[in-house]
Order: sequence, then C-alpha cells, then structure tokens
Amino acid sequence: MDQNSLTVALALGIAAFIFIRMRRRRRAGGKTSAAAARPAAQAPAMPRVGTPGTITFNQIQALKRNSFAPDKSWSKEEAALILDAVTYLRAVCRTVAGDEDGPPPLEVQNALLVVVLTTEDVRDYVRKWGEERRAAGLDEFANDEPELVRNNQFERVAKAARKYLTQSPAAKPAAGKAARG
Repeated sequence: MDQNSLTVALALGIAAFIFIRMRRRRRAGGKTSAAAARPAAQAPAMPRVGTPGTITFNQIQALKRNSFAPDKSWSKEEAALILDAVTYLRAVCRTVAGDEDGPPPLEVQNALLVVVLTTEDVRDYVRKWGEERRAAGLDEFANDEPELVRNNQFERVAKAARKYLTQSPAAKPAAGKAARG
C-alpha cells in the first residue's frame, strides 16, 4: 500500500468514525429534547400578562441592574411585576432579617421570587401594591425601603424568607435561570 492509499483509507476511517458519533449524538439529543418538550408539572410558572413586546428600555435597564436577563418579548406589565416583586421580597427580608446583613443572596431572592410570582394571591397582591406605589408617585425603579402591611401575603413570603434565610449555606436553593430569566 502506498502512502496516498494509506492517507485516503485513514481519512475515510476518521470520516466514518465522526459520522457515527454525530448520528449517536443526534439520536441521544432527540430523546432529551422530547423529554424537555414535555410540560413540567412540578415547575410552576408566572402566567403571562399584558401585551408581549411592550417592555420599555428603562425597565430593561432596571431588570439588568437587578441581575435579570430580560427578554424583549416581555410585556411592560410583566417587567413591572418582576421589579415590584423584587422590591417587595427585599422589604420582607429586611423586616425578617434586619438591615445588618444587606440584601439577601441572589439564591434566596430567586427562591422568594418564585413564591411571589407563582402564588396567585401573592402575585395579585404584589401587582396591586406596585400599581398603588406608582399611582402615589413612586416609579417602578424607586430604590426606597417601603414599609409593608403585615397581611396573609406578607406572612406567606416572610415564612418562606425565614426558611431560606435560616438554612445552612449548603442547603440554600440553587440560583436558577427560571426565576432570573
């Protein structure tokens, strides 16, 4: 066998090997994507509100300052709700834990954001609370420390906050993109 024939045979062997691996990956990828396409019953989600694609530039900037990766398909109302929820949950944490430690870790904020946005009565209350703040002259980007009314919604978020703020660091919830993205 001369050198050219050996080179061609080696190239064909490598090409066949790569082709077989690509086929296996595609088959394996098809199975995982089908599993991922199934609706996740255990993963609660915030229902969509408002007209998609109406998020404002200022809301995008405020969300980025709060460690979110906003999507331009979000509505103005969804962005306002998320910003209101972050302000609300930080105020709850301040009430529960005090100011000495600063804002809660992002992992805790993410877990509490899930509680606020996926619990219908809490979500509706926070939406109304934010609308009342804006009607009173505070914009959605206000960096104030609001005093909160201690009602059932407050107590539910405070209970979750106590749970997450008192867990050991290893047991705290993982920071996921579900809440921040």
